[in-house]
Amino acid sequence: MRPVYRQYLKSFIPAMTAYMVVLVVSILVLKKLGPDTPVFLRGILVLSPIVPIIFFCLAMYRFIRDCDELERRIELESIALSCLFTGILFMAVGFLAGAEIIIVKGATVALWVFPVLCGLYGITKCIHTWRYR
Repeated sequence: MRPVYRQYLKSFIPAMTAYMVVLVVSILVLKKLGPDTPVFLRGILVLSPIVPIIFFCLAMYRFIRDCDELERRIELESIALSCLFTGILFMAVGFLAGAEIIIVKGATVALWVFPVLCGLYGITKCIHTWRYR
C-alpha cells in the first residue's frame, strides 16, 4: 500500500469511528434531555457529529492533494460527477415534493444530502478507476 493511502486510512478510520461514537452518544443524550433544556446545549449536542466529519473532509483533502496526477484526476472527476448527480437527484425530490407527489420533510432531505453524495462518490470512483485501468 502506498504511503498516501496509509496516511489517508490513519486519518479516515479515527474520524469515522469518532463520528459513529459522537452520533450515538449525542442521540442518546438528546433523548434523555427534557424540553426545558437550553437551546444552546441542544444545539451543541446536535452539531457535535459535524466535528469528526470535518476531520474526515480534511483527510480527504490531504489525500487528493498528495495523489499523483492520474489518481487526482480520478478523484476529482468522481467528486464532480457525484455532486452533479446529487444535485439532480435532490432537485427531482424538490420538484416531486413541490407538486405534492411525495411528502418529505426538509430536515430529512437535508440529512440525506451528504450520505448520498458520499455514496455516489464511491460508485463513480469505482467506475472511473475501472475505466482508467
